[in-house]
Amino acid sequence: MEENNQKKHVVMRRTFSVLLCFMLLFLVAGNGCAAQDVVLVLSSGATPYRKAADTLNNSLIEQDLSVRVLLAERLARQDSSTLTQRYAARLWVAIGSRAASYLHRVLPASTTLVYCMVAEPAKMGLEDGRKKIAGVSVTKSVKEQIDIIREALPDVRSVAMLYRSSSMKSRQSLSDMNTYLPEGWTLESVDIDKADSMAEAIAELFRKDTDLIWTIADSAIYNRATVNSLLLSSLRQQVPVFGFSGSFVKAGAVLGLGTSPALQGEYAASLVLDLLHGKAVASDPVSCGVSLMINKVVADRLGLSFPPDVLARASIIGGK
Repeated sequence: MEENNQKKHVVMRRTFSVLLCFMLLFLVAGNGCAAQDVVLVLSSGATPYRKAADTLNNSLIEQDLSVRVLLAERLARQDSSTLTQRYAARLWVAIGSRAASYLHRVLPASTTLVYCMVAEPAKMGLEDGRKKIAGVSVTKSVKEQIDIIREALPDVRSVAMLYRSSSMKSRQSLSDMNTYLPEGWTLESVDIDKADSMAEAIAELFRKDTDLIWTIADSAIYNRATVNSLLLSSLRQQVPVFGFSGSFVKAGAVLGLGTSPALQGEYAASLVLDLLHGKAVASDPVSCGVSLMINKVVADRLGLSFPPDVLARASIIGGK
């Protein structure tokens, strides 16, 4: 009888030990304390960000790296110490401007940060005070954009743009355009901060009677309503718009820049691998997977044509 009781006690102790181990594992997993090689943070669950993340994630897993994927909104209220303790990682990756801005702000300056799907990272100040950083931009420089416009629409001689005098990023874009404006061209600008409304600013923009409206990737200026209003006026006034994104061109800009999220993710993965292996990489952002897009339907409505070599390398919407 006593021997049976001893056996029962041994079995109970073993069972308790096993249960305790499972509880500890559960708590560790729940608190996210397990170290990862890389943590990917998405600005949102939008399709382009997910496509970039999928490519990046798959590329890193193929290299036997452990990866954790999170949404920026899940981390929004966490400070630096909480973030680095809760999600220990050798390297962080931001996908999209929102995630990049947040991680740049809260991560220690010594933390290695890679980004992709970010518009104008230099104007966001991502390199400020951070030595270990590299990334991929979803746009091209102002100079490169002007070169694209000159080649695609050689008759353009005047450009107009919206900007906000209260925004340093906006003022810098205006300054860049003035700096790289070709000889013989004129630039007209409308300060939204001095207009009674956005509708009035857009109306003033088209009263400038220019050859092209140039847009910048700035959420302080462009949202869905602003884009729709601008594009509707473009068709009515027969003035083409250069869009800063592929979705802008699909919505009705005659030409602009489109981005391949998969290529962005692929290049970001190569940066991650180089940095983890101690290789030197350029801190200046790389423009990868960014190409010219042309909306053929809008071009036809505006009576515009493009040189054959431009059409040959562009992604065409609404045409063969």
